[in-house]
Amino acid sequence: MGRAPIRLPDERLICARCHQTAVYDHDQARALFERVISVVTRQLGLHLNVGADFTLADAMHMRRLAETSAHPPGDPSRLIGLFVRKGMARVMYALSGLPQILLIQTVAHEWAHAWQGENCPLLQDPLVTEGFAEWVAYKTLEAMGATKTMAQMTRQNGPYGEGLRKMIALERDTGVPGVLAFCQRSE
Repeated sequence: MGRAPIRLPDERLICARCHQTAVYDHDQARALFERVISVVTRQLGLHLNVGADFTLADAMHMRRLAETSAHPPGDPSRLIGLFVRKGMARVMYALSGLPQILLIQTVAHEWAHAWQGENCPLLQDPLVTEGFAEWVAYKTLEAMGATKTMAQMTRQNGPYGEGLRKMIALERDTGVPGVLAFCQRSE
């Protein structure tokens, strides 16, 4: 955490270094959201038929969203992003105060879940759902030149890291179209 953590309004502590690039402002977050979606749609072709709104949320709001989610994520206290679909309404949430690079990664990840909802509605395997979403974030960071964060992503454990490594290997063998087709065929 460092020597001088910053206490946020929702009682989270953030290190001073992360605080330097943290995104708290909705307009700044919206601009990053638009930039990420431009990369994801241009580089990977992940267009949505029904768009998704985007907003920042504090930690308490994220926990409440997770508790009422149709597909609750793991530990709600560690949640930094969430895609919520209720009827025709679709909203991507990201935790306020994330460092800019983590916000970019989170938006790309959640966009991938939105795309999966439209294109792979029966997909249930966490290794594929989370691995694919991490792969989309990885490819977005690659397009933005964030190689250090990309390397960190490949060292993750669990379905995020294992799934990402699986998607990277699949891309090496079949290219981007092969990864998309695999995701669409999986259940």
